[in-house]
Amino acid sequence: MEKVQKFNAGVHRFTQAIALISFICVLLMMLMNVADVIMGYLFQTHILGAYELTQRMLMCAVFTAFAYGQSKKSHINMTIIIVHFPRPLRFIIFTLMGILSVLAAGAMTYAAAVQTGVAVNTGYMTEVLYIPLWPFYVIETAAMGIFTLALIYDTILSVIAIFREDYAKMIQADWS
Repeated sequence: MEKVQKFNAGVHRFTQAIALISFICVLLMMLMNVADVIMGYLFQTHILGAYELTQRMLMCAVFTAFAYGQSKKSHINMTIIIVHFPRPLRFIIFTLMGILSVLAAGAMTYAAAVQTGVAVNTGYMTEVLYIPLWPFYVIETAAMGIFTLALIYDTILSVIAIFREDYAKMIQADWS
């Protein structure tokens, strides 16, 4: 159990490092949009491509925050009913929810990878600044892959919790 708690801490540190990209993107969006509004108000000019840069940074900010949210157990889980079930049934249902989440995140990771390939092959670019879109899709694909791995890890813990009370208590500590 101690090894699992150390591994949990490592997963949290790793996802926190990935979430730093999200923080930087939000900070840059905020600074750029404030500067754009001030420039428009004072000088009647705007930052060229501010809107499309904001779109791309928002995409990166959102996807890089998913895995961190999973490691902090901040995503919504419908445990209000299953918390009253016997432990094995409770964690069988929770594991099934985890498997569905893994399948959905895996499908989104695959779709992001396909989208990256299409963007590379067709040379997709932004409309104003002509920035290639594929690097943003690479970030999206990597972030979704990391999120999927975090979901797989939590699902494995749920499977173990079907049989072990100590794992069940560890997982349920995050339930409200």
